[in-house]
Amino acid sequence: MEKIVQELWQHVRATWRKRWWILPIAWLISLGGWAYAHNLPDTYQADARVYVNTQSVLDPLLRGMTVRPNTEQRLRMITRTLFSRDNLEEIARESDLDVLTGNSNLDAQVALLRARLTLDVGERDNIYSVNFRHGNPEVAYRVVRETVDLFMARGMGDSRLDLTTSQQFIERQLDNYEQQLQEKEAKIEEFKRDNARFLSGDGNFYSRLERTRDQLQQARLQEREAQSRLQTLQRRAGSGPGSYENAELDRRISDLQESIDSMRLHYTDEHPDLVSSRRILEELEARREQEARNPQAIQRPGSGNEALQNAIGETESEIASLTTRIAEFEDRVARLEGDVDRAPAVESELTSLTRNYDVMRNSYRQLQDRREQAVMSGAVESQTDAVDFRVLEPPRQPTAPASPDRPMLATAVLLVGLGAGTGFAFLLSQLRRTISSSQQLAAVTGRPVLGSVSRVRTPMSRHRRLSELMVFTAALGTLVLVYAVVMGLYATGSEAVLDDLLGLLR
Repeated sequence: MEKIVQELWQHVRATWRKRWWILPIAWLISLGGWAYAHNLPDTYQADARVYVNTQSVLDPLLRGMTVRPNTEQRLRMITRTLFSRDNLEEIARESDLDVLTGNSNLDAQVALLRARLTLDVGERDNIYSVNFRHGNPEVAYRVVRETVDLFMARGMGDSRLDLTTSQQFIERQLDNYEQQLQEKEAKIEEFKRDNARFLSGDGNFYSRLERTRDQLQQARLQEREAQSRLQTLQRRAGSGPGSYENAELDRRISDLQESIDSMRLHYTDEHPDLVSSRRILEELEARREQEARNPQAIQRPGSGNEALQNAIGETESEIASLTTRIAEFEDRVARLEGDVDRAPAVESELTSLTRNYDVMRNSYRQLQDRREQAVMSGAVESQTDAVDFRVLEPPRQPTAPASPDRPMLATAVLLVGLGAGTGFAFLLSQLRRTISSSQQLAAVTGRPVLGSVSRVRTPMSRHRRLSELMVFTAALGTLVLVYAVVMGLYATGSEAVLDDLLGLLR
């Protein structure tokens, strides 16, 4: 460590011997640098800050009733496309750059805006900053103002334009679907008219065929029952006038026969109710035969025969009606069986037509719902602010230049000048190296130093050395004083004095 300190001290002493080179280099660089920094053109910066509120109270209230755009995604898209060619050309036209800058070349104006116009997106709170630098404060102000206006217009107007376009598209689609539905309905109606005999009734073709067959079997069974009842009545009437008659017993036998016929439609012959009814019928018929053989039986030839003839007539009418019904059902069954090959194809074609119609009708209804949502969304967008833009700091025309920072440049120039002079002196000391101590001499020669002769300074040499030190200090102090004067002029806003001085030097 001591050796390093000694070497460092030797370099300092060697540089000090070349100190007279420091002053001219420092003066030359400082004066030239200060003049250059002062002549740099002023650049004015206009700023604006915009806050974008994407949280609306209407969002939870109208959820499901309207279609709300993704505001965050829309803002990201706006910020990425704000400095597109078309937008920059619009900003240039609205800012009158051709008049203010005197350059009518639109490409040059767009290049200027693209190079200096910035939009900084805050990491939080959706705060956007717009900045622009230019030598003309009016240009800087107008560019920032038009950029903020365009940013807000894109944010509020694009969604409304999208909604209007969407509504127009939905209306066109609804008209198209409505026309197609009318055509489908006409085709289905015409198809049903042409194939009415295959499609009449409820259910499909095979269900109607089975139902008609069941009706035919039911009618035939009813006919057999009526024929049986007619035969019974005719047997009773065959005994002739003056024969035995018991109206009450005959009525019970007739009712019981009808009940037995009815139960046969639903039960088998072994059913307990049917067996019991047949047994009662046999007992009543045996009782009637016994009474008929009794010589004491009462004979009523008139009224009983008349009632029996009426029952026979009604039964014959019922048989005739059933015969007609059976013939009709047979015709229906024959027609349906004749159409058994064509009917499935007709039903399949109708199902296909109906299915396509149902799909199109569902799409039409969904589009109607979407249209209502689009209308509601358009009303919300036009009557409320889905995205709230607030200008926190409006753009103002700058009164003081934002750059260059001349006091900082003056300080940097002074430090560079002193550093350059010191570096040059150090470089000379290294090119023309001298031995300043016995230790250095021993290190260079590799031999021990036996002794050294001290230098005796005379009063004249000391006075000269002091004079040199005073001159060096005065020159360096003058340089620092000039720096202080320059800084004072910048601090007090008296740069015009420097302009006058540079004008005299020119």
